Amino acid sequence: MRALLMRTSIALLFPCMVFADPPAGYYDAVDLSSPAAMRSTLHDVIDDHQRFPYTAGGTDTWDILEQADEDPQDSANILDVYMNASYEKQGGGNVYYNREHTWPKSYGFPDDGWGNYPFTDCHQLMLSDVGYNGARGNYPFGTCDALCAEYATEGGTLGVYPGTSNWTDGSSVWEVWSERKGDVARTQIYMDVRYEGGVHGGTGYAEPDLILTDDVGLIQTTGSNASVAYMGRLSVLLQWHRDDPVTDEERLRNDIVASYQGNRNPFVDHPEWADCIFEGVCGLIFADGFESEGLSSWSFAVE
Repeated sequence: MRALLMRTSIALLFPCMVFADPPAGYYDAVDLSSPAAMRSTLHDVIDDHQRFPYTAGGTDTWDILEQADEDPQDSANILDVYMNASYEKQGGGNVYYNREHTWPKSYGFPDDGWGNYPFTDCHQLMLSDVGYNGARGNYPFGTCDALCAEYATEGGTLGVYPGTSNWTDGSSVWEVWSERKGDVARTQIYMDVRYEGGVHGGTGYAEPDLILTDDVGLIQTTGSNASVAYMGRLSVLLQWHRDDPVTDEERLRNDIVASYQGNRNPFVDHPEWADCIFEGVCGLIFADGFESEGLSSWSFAVE
């Protein structure tokens, strides 16, 4: 059921594949005048998405994820996030892979239901090898060291930190392997901006305020759905976002999830916005939203 695979660019495998741009005008309402204005207006753009059930007889998260995480080398398979293993598509309840809440559901939204939007948000759900998902548990993301336990990737090298492996101390941190660090980081950055409390504009259900932080003392499990919850580590995730740029695979995934939910992960479309919103360090951003190269930057103090 499993095939060895090292990640290869979809563009090389399918040179004629066309990735969808955001719908015309999708980001027009984003105010680029300051980090605070950008964050507020960007939240309004990606808010109030269409929820699909976690498991159901009709279209559910299994259906969406088996398209979003399809193996680019074999459309009959999925490619898991941590082991980088290719598994034949099995559907729900199989023993090979399951659904990973990259933002652990125990941090703010453990009780599923029609009003729980982050629980089934496929921008942050990813298919994962069952064993590796269990090893990750609900540990925050962060940097480990060579003394940590190693969880190798298929086709990767062993015994070199950080190399091509995942790492965990088994109690407080999970470090993602090099080629998926940025993917995972952008899911967390999305969650922080997408979920800011209040209620869903279409259904009226209350939503949590999900906050990325470096203060590990704030990262606590909640026994029930909470109004405020934390995840981390913010500075590490921002660094992963910079170090591992957006790939064609990630752009395609964003397109697929958006085709169902109706909202996009803006940090896949506009990665330059993350540092501006979270650190007040903004390149010269023009009306089309793209950063200009070779020009000085401007910055704001973010409080």
